[in-house]
Amino acid sequence: MTLPEACSFLQDLTQIPATLLSGSRQQALFCHAYQFHPVQNYLNPDTLSYFLAHLNPSQIVHLTDPLGIHFIFTLADRLPVVLGPFCTELLTASDCHALFHGLGSLRLPVTDYLAYRSPFPVMEDRQVLHLTRCLLKNLGIACDDWEIRNLDCQNPDTFDQEDQEIYRPYSELITERYATEQRLMENIFLGNRFAAIANWRDLHNYVAYTRNPKNIGYTIENARISAAVTRTVIRVAAINAGIPAVLNDKISGESASIVRNASTIEEINKEHERLISEYCQIIYDHRTRGYSGLVLSAIYHIEHHYSQAITIAALAKELEVSPNYLTSRFHTETGLTPTAYLARTRMSQAAWNLANTRLSIHQVSEQVGILDSNYFVKLFKREYGETPSRYREKMGLFK
Repeated sequence: MTLPEACSFLQDLTQIPATLLSGSRQQALFCHAYQFHPVQNYLNPDTLSYFLAHLNPSQIVHLTDPLGIHFIFTLADRLPVVLGPFCTELLTASDCHALFHGLGSLRLPVTDYLAYRSPFPVMEDRQVLHLTRCLLKNLGIACDDWEIRNLDCQNPDTFDQEDQEIYRPYSELITERYATEQRLMENIFLGNRFAAIANWRDLHNYVAYTRNPKNIGYTIENARISAAVTRTVIRVAAINAGIPAVLNDKISGESASIVRNASTIEEINKEHERLISEYCQIIYDHRTRGYSGLVLSAIYHIEHHYSQAITIAALAKELEVSPNYLTSRFHTETGLTPTAYLARTRMSQAAWNLANTRLSIHQVSEQVGILDSNYFVKLFKREYGETPSRYREKMGLFK
């Protein structure tokens, strides 16, 4: 039996609507069919979409809305399914007035409300939960150990923080997300790495499908789309901070390649933070040390390609300047020639490899772009005052 066939069978058996909410159109139609009053704000299409994106595959959610209407939400084959609306009790006119008073003296004709709910079946919620489990089991989905989560909109004080956020107005969530994007851009503009990463994490939590890796819709393709949006925000901030367009494109392009080749969502999320750190460091250097766009671009190229054969002529060609001009400008701003900066970068990375890996001296030499081990030892001793072997021994690691 397919999922649509199972929903149709269950609806025929119980008279409780069983609806597959697999797309925005189905969700919009569902909201249009059952929203009776604005107090049922979860039946706003955007809010419902946000709520469905938070469904956990191991949960069955029983929602009681402010008007006492019940729904059961769950996932079947990673697709959202809702059983309902249904009611658990019959109400008198006095019951209705008491319900409206509890909602802040809601002004609503009792006859209209009773007419709205009269088509909905009356059944105990535990029976509907049992039917939900039967539906899942017949679809071959094990659900014996699933968590039952109750969302009681009639008593907001019983909500936990996550539940409250699901029901916050969609416009409020969008406003906060926009404000967080602005803070992210501001901190990148200032080169404030730690604050920018914190902003990104906050922004990350506003994207519905990224809050829980198990949630429906949270796929590696979604994560790649999220990464592209983040790159755009960062690029704008970097341009405003004075980072040259060519360097901006290079950094962003290399990050896009990393995301494209990532095999897990975690790798993509780590790339977000790495990219923010890299941009902030470059902007910080630009602001505090006064490095020009040319020198920033040269430093970036050296620090990211030190393991390759780099010549001043090739670097100057890459940056579209003459070798003499590049060397002169680089030395004026950093106090080092590009060649000396390359050597220092290589030795710094070599020192880290010696202290943190079991690579042989020859392997460390090759990894930093120096194929002649003897020459590597000479350069390392010049930089650190001792041989690579002595340095590793002094660090007390991998003896």
